[in-house]
Parts: sequence; C-alpha cells; structure tokens
Amino acid sequence: MHVDTALTREAAAQAGESLYETRLKSILEPSHNGKLVAIYISTKEFFVGESLIEASNRLRERHSQAGPGEIYIRGIGTRAVIHAHTPRVTRVRLERL
Repeated sequence: MHVDTALTREAAAQAGESLYETRLKSILEPSHNGKLVAIYISTKEFFVGESLIEASNRLRERHSQAGPGEIYIRGIGTRAVIHAHTPRVTRVRLERL
C-alpha cells in the first residue's frame, strides 16, 4: 500500500529546522559554517559533512533504515537551496543568511 508522505516530510522539515535553531545552531556555528548537517529527527543525532552526500552517508552509516520524513539536511550558517529530481539530487546551492 502506498502512503503519501508529503505531510510527513513537511512536518519533518519543521521538526528538523526547530532542532537546528534551538539545539544545534549554537554548537555548529560559526566553526562549521559552509558545511551541511544531516539530522536524524527521532534521536536528535546529527552528522556534519563537507557535502550533502558526505553528511547523508555519515547518518546512514548509523541509521541505514532511515527513510523519508526521518532525516533533515540543511546548510550550517547558510540556507541550503536544494533542487532535487527524484531519485537523485541534481544541484545544491548555498546562500549566506
């Protein structure tokens, strides 16, 4: 059975951004500015990488079964603008806040 996860993904984005702003921003900025952070929402664990793939791979090493709506990835000290075409990301652009 197919379940539409659009609302789940939106809720995950809100939860991930809230975790970043309230718990991680003060830890990660400014020493990791320009990098990306992947957050596993259910455990609040985070993984930093130089790229989207590196941050995501680090998270998946610990949480290989993580699926849509369980992971939030964003730029550190920047706003990551991700242009995605399922099933792969085609372009990532970082903008300073």
